[in-house]
Amino acid sequence: MTLNQIQSPPEERFGDRVQSVPSGSIWQRIGSRQATPVVVATVLVFAISAVIAPRSLLQASLLAMIVPAAVLAVAAVGQTLVVQQKGIDLAAPGYISLAATIVVFAPQKLGVPSGIAVLLALIVAMLAGLLNGFFITRLNVTPIISSLALNSLLFGVMWTVSGGNALNAPAALTWFAKNSLLGLPLIVWLAVVLVAVTAILMSKTSIGRRFVGVGANPVTARATGVKVNRYIVGSYVASGFFAGLAGVLLVAYLGKSSITIGAPYLFPIISAVIVGGAVLSGGRGSVVASAIAALFLSQVVQMVLTLGAPESIRLLVDALAIALASIVRIVPWSRLFRGKRRAAGGGNRSPRPRDRDTHARTPNSEGRETHVRST
Repeated sequence: MTLNQIQSPPEERFGDRVQSVPSGSIWQRIGSRQATPVVVATVLVFAISAVIAPRSLLQASLLAMIVPAAVLAVAAVGQTLVVQQKGIDLAAPGYISLAATIVVFAPQKLGVPSGIAVLLALIVAMLAGLLNGFFITRLNVTPIISSLALNSLLFGVMWTVSGGNALNAPAALTWFAKNSLLGLPLIVWLAVVLVAVTAILMSKTSIGRRFVGVGANPVTARATGVKVNRYIVGSYVASGFFAGLAGVLLVAYLGKSSITIGAPYLFPIISAVIVGGAVLSGGRGSVVASAIAALFLSQVVQMVLTLGAPESIRLLVDALAIALASIVRIVPWSRLFRGKRRAAGGGNRSPRPRDRDTHARTPNSEGRETHVRST
């Protein structure tokens, strides 16, 4: 151990020992290997859509699909960070509705400027995530119980404050949602930037690598003196931020808000994280894969709706996607491929000739056998 490592704090020493970022392209550095299966699945879905439901690929249909997919991707980023810390945040619908309610209530009822209202909505959502993390780390409440209780609390508070009335979105937000850049809505560009920045922070910075390392092995992290609870609480604060931002973007897109605006997003958010390859046991997860999974799920829903399926098909699609992702994950693909390669090669090979024929044993002067290479 060098002098710098001895003098550095435990978090930095632990960060030096966690998985290093492999060299290569930036795509490899932000988790391409984990994102590869969902990328392939997404390409296949679009190819199938072109054959059986070509109307789902019309410009109007794609625009109607891609903005909700971007909102879902933003919320899934925060949930992925929580899952990486061996947790789950079922209060995400509450964060979404809370931020959506504040961003329309503050300008209309309190006269707050739209920009300040957005900032206030995000801060309150982050404070709600902080409260959730406090319950989990300090009071030892299980994540499911804590987040469900907080979710109910948030909906109750919003109902009391707003009276359950739907309010129109500020003009600045609707302007942002209606404008586009290079043919894509600004909401989509914002989602892409957020996902890319978060992925780079997780893979390229020391604090990001420590975050991943703590989630993968919290016992070792505690043994080295790392404040594990800080990273756990931080993940729930991040979940509140991303879900709150998703709520603001959703209000901008829909043009109005209600206290139940985030309720339909609980299952899709979890679905995107699981389909993206994250495991609920923690340590493994990719925000890039979760974002692509959000696009995958949204296009599947768009395709089946174009074929005439009812709106209720969304829940069935999410359930089937989770089941398929779970099945694909437990199949021992590497063993199957190795077995096929062995079968193609003619079965087990015989021992290499040099192991039998290239060495001869001869006794030396002390009666011991020595190996002499034959010529």
